[in-house]
Amino acid sequence: MRFRSRLPTTAPAAEDVAAVPEIRAEGVVTFPSGNRQQTPVLRGCSLAVRGGGLTAIVGPSGAGKTSLLYCLSGLDRPDEGRVLIGGVDVYALSEERRTRFLRPSVGFVFQQYNLIDYLTVEENLRLPQVLARRPVSSTALGETLSRFGLLEKRREKAAALSGGEQQRVALCRALLAEPSVIFADEPTGALDTVNTGVVLRVLRDLAGRGCSVVMVTHDVESAALADRVVFLRDGAIEHVAGRLSVDEITVLSARFEGNRRV
Repeated sequence: MRFRSRLPTTAPAAEDVAAVPEIRAEGVVTFPSGNRQQTPVLRGCSLAVRGGGLTAIVGPSGAGKTSLLYCLSGLDRPDEGRVLIGGVDVYALSEERRTRFLRPSVGFVFQQYNLIDYLTVEENLRLPQVLARRPVSSTALGETLSRFGLLEKRREKAAALSGGEQQRVALCRALLAEPSVIFADEPTGALDTVNTGVVLRVLRDLAGRGCSVVMVTHDVESAALADRVVFLRDGAIEHVAGRLSVDEITVLSARFEGNRRV
């Protein structure tokens, strides 16, 4: 699998956009449904995710991990602050231009899978490429399905798959576009031990070959595979570290969770 490597320097049309070697959040604040009278979901988050490598975002339930991931990926506009991808302030773009800007370079694995139940696995994988006018070859599709043990499921309806199978199909869909950045929201949350290992090996391999992978996870063993670990608590980034062991992540998580914000 190859990855695009040109850097966009302005906010051009999608055809001029390629790699997104750095994602930067600056003072990102979000409120529930934009209501500033409520407790913020994210509290002034600033973070730089540089090109390549696997970044894990960890923290307790309700810490704001998914909210931060959505803001970083261009899916959810913050109420304050900004997000730059490849030097471009993505939320300064119209929704249409933002979509066109991100589509060639960014892939997203949703926690809810977002498959169309009445379509087959193959049809679910082909549909985004057809809409983007980038048809995928049967060879590439078959190879991607094989990596996740899904080749024999290609003609089954999405509704007939288990949750773990749907999660792997969602990851296949993201990889087929050959993005240079992948955002993954709990990519192993519905998987058994064997398939968790398969998915993590693929993500680790992609990160090692130049793709930036940003992953939300509750699993300390998954986080221990990351090149960077971002600790989030009560909507704020408490600490960013390099590679850590399972024990180190466990100790730091307990420390940061000990003093909750109000």
